[in-house]
Amino acid sequence: MLIRPLTRDDVPAIHALEVEAYLPSLHESAEAFIRLIEIYSDGAFGAFDDNGLCGYAFGVPLESGTTLELRSPLAAVPAGADTFYIHDVAVAPRCRGRGVGRVLAGRLVDLARARGFRSCELVSVQGSAPFWAQFGFREVERFDYAPGAPSVKMAYDL
Repeated sequence: MLIRPLTRDDVPAIHALEVEAYLPSLHESAEAFIRLIEIYSDGAFGAFDDNGLCGYAFGVPLESGTTLELRSPLAAVPAGADTFYIHDVAVAPRCRGRGVGRVLAGRLVDLARARGFRSCELVSVQGSAPFWAQFGFREVERFDYAPGAPSVKMAYDL
């Protein structure tokens, strides 16, 4: 497995994997993915095997308490960014059970530490809260991030 930075050329493969991994209401726009790659490329990387993209991860500095709105490209990293926001970690069904998600999530947490952030935040969807709890994330609140998608806002003090 190769882990490398994502580029705009990877967006079709990202969308194909997204369809396999998420409810339609949780799908992101191509423009939002491209914008995250452009404004914070360090936080956009994918895992590739012989069959192509098998997982991807997106993280970006934000202000604490912020949740990215789906399908809305982020204009810029906020000047007051004080937390590292994990926007997305997805793994293709063919690659599940091989530790791909743990590797991608761990790299995002390590990136946050390396950049000097003291906390990480994310929105857990589709019952993934136990996965994130393994890294030390704790529940902050429950809400619907998208229609039909009960979600858990989670935080982790680094």
